Amino acid sequence: MATGKWLRAGLSSLTLAALAQVAHAAPAPLTLCFEDVAQRPWSMPDATGLNFELLKRVQQALGEQFRYAPKPWRRCMEELRLGAVDGVIAAADASARRSFAIVPTLPDGGADPGRALYVDNVNVFLRVGGQASWNGHQLSAPRGEVAVQAGYLIGNNLRAQGLLPRELVKSADDGLRLLVSGLFDVAVLQGTEASLLVQSDPRFRDRVQQASPRYAALDFHLMFNRRTYDRDPRRIEAIWHAIGLQRQSADYRQLAATAGVAPP
Repeated sequence: MATGKWLRAGLSSLTLAALAQVAHAAPAPLTLCFEDVAQRPWSMPDATGLNFELLKRVQQALGEQFRYAPKPWRRCMEELRLGAVDGVIAAADASARRSFAIVPTLPDGGADPGRALYVDNVNVFLRVGGQASWNGHQLSAPRGEVAVQAGYLIGNNLRAQGLLPRELVKSADDGLRLLVSGLFDVAVLQGTEASLLVQSDPRFRDRVQQASPRYAALDFHLMFNRRTYDRDPRRIEAIWHAIGLQRQSADYRQLAATAGVAPP
């Protein structure tokens, strides 16, 4: 009887030790929110696209676990602020976001482009026959109104320039439809998706034109909630480091090239 108790106690101790090792080796999955509209070639609502191919390689390299949650962009950012999600996929750095979130940084405190997920353009789209214009330095529009995607950083930039960004749409498709409807003469839209639609979609061809040059180029990061970062900064730094390495890997660069993305 005593021997049986000793064996059970010993097995229990071994089991606890094994579970402790597993828990240490496999930390809880990180919940990452991403926008639930198409942002080709980076992400699609079904968690496909280059961002997820890149993060898949990061998971494999580190033994990490990511859980993806597609939601409207404003909700993603609000849940990041509240700590309801650990991170947000494809967020641009901004001083207002630094109070609750963090991106990979350089020694001077600036965001590190080498560990960003990708860089993409923000472009100006004009309604053919409209009264808006863009000369590469100044954007003008009737009543100063510009259609932009809801919750995007570019809205703050336009507001700082004295314009009136109208955050009435979620997607590039919605923004271009506002132009075709005549409600707006100009939209400033983030990402490649709008450019692809203007080139290929008969609803917009010959009715909307993409102006040159681009309005801005932005780095988009895997942005983490500060509490998540503070819980295990080494884990988060390792993820950012792996993003930089995998983004430069031969197989990912080939995948990106196939999708029409220039090498970083």
